[in-house]
Amino acid sequence: MAAAALLPALALATACGGGGGKEGPGPVKASGAVPIAKLTSALLTSSDVPHVQVLPAGSKDQLLGAAQKADTAACQPIVDQWSSQPKHPRQVYTGAMVTDTTDKDKGAKTISLTVVASYKAGDAKAVLDELAAAVAACHQYSLVRGGVTTHFAVAPATAEAGLGDQQVAYTVGDTAKGAAGQVLVTVVRAGDTTAAFETLRADHKPASLRRTIPVKQVAKLRTAAEAG
Repeated sequence: MAAAALLPALALATACGGGGGKEGPGPVKASGAVPIAKLTSALLTSSDVPHVQVLPAGSKDQLLGAAQKADTAACQPIVDQWSSQPKHPRQVYTGAMVTDTTDKDKGAKTISLTVVASYKAGDAKAVLDELAAAVAACHQYSLVRGGVTTHFAVAPATAEAGLGDQQVAYTVGDTAKGAAGQVLVTVVRAGDTTAAFETLRADHKPASLRRTIPVKQVAKLRTAAEAG
């Protein structure tokens, strides 16, 4: 996966600039978590959903970035969602670039940066609870990266019911870039695992995530968790 292909979405989510942190696919010690081998095999593939192309990330640096601090405390869970060093650490994680080619119009294709993660028991629920509260309370925040301040706008989005045990959706964007700087974020919990999707359209019009994609990903996560 070329890093440049993911740059628009990563830049918005503060994940650019590399920095895998200290986190890695080490041994899983907590109950309820999915080991890295099973989590990797549970990642969505191109054969799981019609008209979807999946390209697994070649490096974790393409998925999550270094720790960042929002100038507004209520917004921190939104920033943490794409950080390798969040308040609630992921035990293991992997991801891919998922392209939905349902619409023949190339400009209408949607591209999602997808990260699936396993947490120690109870942490995934805490992540979704805090993220939902942040989306309700946070409307804008700023980050300083490399001495440059970037301003972001946040707005709740409709999260379809039944995607998983919990789901949160919102839009976030660099205010200086307008519509071209906005992505749709959808985070779904299945037990002690999560599937996060950062989605944009090729033409930068408002994006949507086809329901089949998170539903199938969650189903695969549940199967992996049941297999232990």
